[in-house]
Amino acid sequence: MHRVSVGHPKHRDVNSSCGITPMPRGARVFSLGFQGEIAIIPLSLAFNEGVQFFRGATMIIKKDALASHKAQFPTWQEHYDRHVNPTLMTSLLRRSVPVLDQVSWRVTEVAEGSATTILPLGRESTNQHGTHQAALIALSADYTGGLALATLLTGVPLAGIHRCKEEESASLWLADMSVRFRAPSTGHLVGHCNIAEDVADKIQKRYFGGKKVFVTLPISFHSNGELVAEAEMKYFAQPSLQLRPKKNSQLSPIFATKLKASARMIAGVRAQTPKFQNIRIDCPHTKNAATEHGTLLADRLRSALPELTDMVHARTQHGDNALMKIPGLEQVVIVGSGLDMRPYRWHQSLPNVTWFELDLPVMLEERQRVISELDNPPAVQRRPIGMDLLENEIHELLLEHPDFDPEKPSLVIYEGCSMYFDAKENRRILRSIRRLLQNPNSRVWCDMVTEDVIEGKGRFPQVDAFLKGMDDLGEKFIFGSSSPAEYLSTCGYDQAEVTPTSKFLGIEDAVLDLYNFILAR
Repeated sequence: MHRVSVGHPKHRDVNSSCGITPMPRGARVFSLGFQGEIAIIPLSLAFNEGVQFFRGATMIIKKDALASHKAQFPTWQEHYDRHVNPTLMTSLLRRSVPVLDQVSWRVTEVAEGSATTILPLGRESTNQHGTHQAALIALSADYTGGLALATLLTGVPLAGIHRCKEEESASLWLADMSVRFRAPSTGHLVGHCNIAEDVADKIQKRYFGGKKVFVTLPISFHSNGELVAEAEMKYFAQPSLQLRPKKNSQLSPIFATKLKASARMIAGVRAQTPKFQNIRIDCPHTKNAATEHGTLLADRLRSALPELTDMVHARTQHGDNALMKIPGLEQVVIVGSGLDMRPYRWHQSLPNVTWFELDLPVMLEERQRVISELDNPPAVQRRPIGMDLLENEIHELLLEHPDFDPEKPSLVIYEGCSMYFDAKENRRILRSIRRLLQNPNSRVWCDMVTEDVIEGKGRFPQVDAFLKGMDDLGEKFIFGSSSPAEYLSTCGYDQAEVTPTSKFLGIEDAVLDLYNFILAR
């Protein structure tokens, strides 16, 4: 087997020697020191058996499998139809960036390496002089240049914009910008970005070679045939999968931002008023933890998928109820603590409990910053423990901790995590947790979606609509079980109390049936 990196197309068609289809931009011919040459393709493109993908834009090809497999490369037309055509991108960007919708901004033309947009002259887009707002011109420049860059990533959807899985997508961010205004804009503003061929080649070579892309693109704006503004926008682009933390490496600022945003959003959801009477998760500190950012994200979530808000409220309450089911409870372990304010919400009812808060170090730093800014927080016995669930074993960290005693009555809360790890990883994590439950009263609380969520199939129209909404949010889960008790038995648990969300809330709802809460030992 040979490990190779993805490069950029040049040179020649390899159909005759390899038996594969013509290569698009994003593929390159490499000589690997054995008979024949092979085509190297983007990470997101699908192969049959015999090819394994690795993190980044690399793959391993079995020499003896090469000749017998056909690679189906997406063409530019397919990329245009599926990812970057004007109608689609206008709709997706307006949905993701509401101000673009409010000013009726739209994409008018897209070609490989170029994009043209229009910012209409209207009440919402103009200033007191009846000319375009400078800030909106800069905003239009951002998305015009970003779209032109996206056209070069053949077959690759954009994270946060397209319905896609993280491992298939690219992450694009604006890193720097400069806008020079030449004249007031007194008509519909046409923005245009055209990427020079040599620059386009370098972009594709770096991206499909698994390297970060930093590129400055020119955008020009004309109104009534007159040059109004010129912008230079510097973009960062990278396969989204590479943003995940790696062992002994510095955490990506973009990944850290997403991590904190997710924690704030959940805090924002918990701070919202529940619509079910049996939900009592009031805590003034939760709203402070969410900040205006989390409140905004929670409002967007409730507007897009109100069922998810109900699920978060229900799981929080069900997890809280579990705290009262452990006789003589002395220890609570929160796996992926984020901005969970349970230690403060329960300080009066459980004053002698020690709370062990496990999360990535960068998230624990954010958690500590938030807690330090709370108004008169009660004294709570907290023990933050930095860890990575993919790299560390929970039981090893806690059994080595001087304040943790596995023989004391304990509850481990594994909330909102299982759906982001595969079956094997969840089994390892849950088996590790099982080793902490040496007291007969100790339990683990966890939540799991059903397999329907993972497969994207529903038995009812409302379930199909919910699953589509999940896709639209880019919320891709990779694990679920329709038989949680049976799955937990493979992790060493012989007792499991499973409660569907609908049953807990006392209603009949096919969507809420997709989500279960489990208390196990």
